[in-house]
Amino acid sequence: MIMDDYLVNGLDFITMLDNGAKNLASDFERINALNVFPVPDGDTGTNMSLTISGGVKEGKNLNEINIGKISKAVSRAMVLSARGNSGVILSQFFKGLSIGLDGYESVSVKQFAEAMIQGTKRAYSVVSNPTEGTILTIMREAGEEAYSKLDSSTTMEEYLVHYLKSANSSLERTPELLPVLKKAGVIDSGGAGFILIIEGMLRAITGDVIEGPTAYDNAPKAVNTSGFNADSELTYGYCTEFILQLQNSKVNVESFDLNIITDFLKSIGNSIVSFKDEDLIKVHVHTFDPGIVLTECRKYGEFVTLKIENMNVQHSESSDYQEATEATAKEHKKYALVAVANGSGLVKTFKEMGVDEVVTGGQTMNTSTQDFISAFEKIDADNILVFPNNSNILMAANVAADTYDKANIYVVPTKTISEGYSAISMLNFDSDDINTILAEEAEAISNVSTLEVTYSIRDTVINDIDIKKGDFICLYNNELISCDKNRLEAVKKAFNAISDFKDKQVLTVLCGQDVAIEEFNELHQYAETLNSYIEVYPIQGDQDIYSYIIGIE
Repeated sequence: MIMDDYLVNGLDFITMLDNGAKNLASDFERINALNVFPVPDGDTGTNMSLTISGGVKEGKNLNEINIGKISKAVSRAMVLSARGNSGVILSQFFKGLSIGLDGYESVSVKQFAEAMIQGTKRAYSVVSNPTEGTILTIMREAGEEAYSKLDSSTTMEEYLVHYLKSANSSLERTPELLPVLKKAGVIDSGGAGFILIIEGMLRAITGDVIEGPTAYDNAPKAVNTSGFNADSELTYGYCTEFILQLQNSKVNVESFDLNIITDFLKSIGNSIVSFKDEDLIKVHVHTFDPGIVLTECRKYGEFVTLKIENMNVQHSESSDYQEATEATAKEHKKYALVAVANGSGLVKTFKEMGVDEVVTGGQTMNTSTQDFISAFEKIDADNILVFPNNSNILMAANVAADTYDKANIYVVPTKTISEGYSAISMLNFDSDDINTILAEEAEAISNVSTLEVTYSIRDTVINDIDIKKGDFICLYNNELISCDKNRLEAVKKAFNAISDFKDKQVLTVLCGQDVAIEEFNELHQYAETLNSYIEVYPIQGDQDIYSYIIGIE
């Protein structure tokens, strides 16, 4: 419970936020289901839960009473944990909030309310074309309405009651502001998730502490020591990770050069990921002597978190083993590529096309800002081109690009796997001019349309198409154009619904893990009956959720 009705300190803040995260975690599946299209990849609730829980985990480790310091640490962790557009917007809201709270031990209700409005402004600033009827509208309207009701006697509880009431009213209006929501018969999912957080914060003030886990509160796994005993030899070293708080008493924090640490790590380890965020440094390294690493890094600051694991013990189940055995020196390149893909076939295909790092992610688990930064760290290049291949990952890629400073990062705005495949296949570095290269990539993307085939998770009516749960549905450039109980029939209907199909030249068919060759052959033959000149190229993508992702050019 908040101890003072009119002042909020750091411990109060993290208690409120923890309760908000738990409230969201307890109902995130309902938020996921609030998808405009009835497809099984609704992940707004998951993304928001992972994002806020990353911040809460960091804040709970600090035991800090200063609200400025704890909100800053929380927002940093949220930015790195952010997944999906909703997660990025949420992280930026709390980034703005932390800016408003900066320098304060505790704040009054009015100061907190002003910081909440600053959070909204920050969230709006990261969206290139803000759309009303989304989480942004709810943040703005609730913040302004609750602030307008403040007076000298308003308690923190009363403020959040006003905020929550206004937020709920705003949420109910979202279908009127955004026709696509009204057509689908749903409210905005991001806004609904945000309201769960605010509701949990209010419940903390009233003493209603929510029991249960957040997205990061997993029970520790039992350590399997069968791979390392009294007679074993340490062959893989230690996976060493920590966050270092730079200290003014030891270095000039503002001008401290991260390369001092990075160059040292290169001399005694590999698989190095290092990242400076203002006065904090995050490090991941594989080394045979973590003690030397810790001694060296303590010259510059003190540890906030620290984890050391024996990779011989990890090797049968941990990705760190794969990193340890596959880590090789990277040649320096002028241009390098990072792409997002889900499915072993797609990963293999992108690697064969020259992509340096394929980040696992996509429809059901969006790539985080930190995932992109970790991929950048594995590449030695002057310029890195990033292909998010998903509209819900694009924002996280842009935040990562803005954050990273060891190379020039250029995000090629591919919103589907088909766009990414075409853009990478058309990539040409002959001009050696990045603006020319990006312009050519933009043109390649503009020539691609995408047909995605999946199944419905609920009954609904969209575009006058009556959809039943379990039906196969086809989305063409994110518009639902057909459905059928039979998957192949749904695709045939979609081909017929594409008005200029007869003018198309190429179909690149990425086949999911559940597609049989016989079905693909029938699809191929049907496409040629509609357009005898079209060329059809199959790729075994092995992706889940979407049986077919078809690039049409």
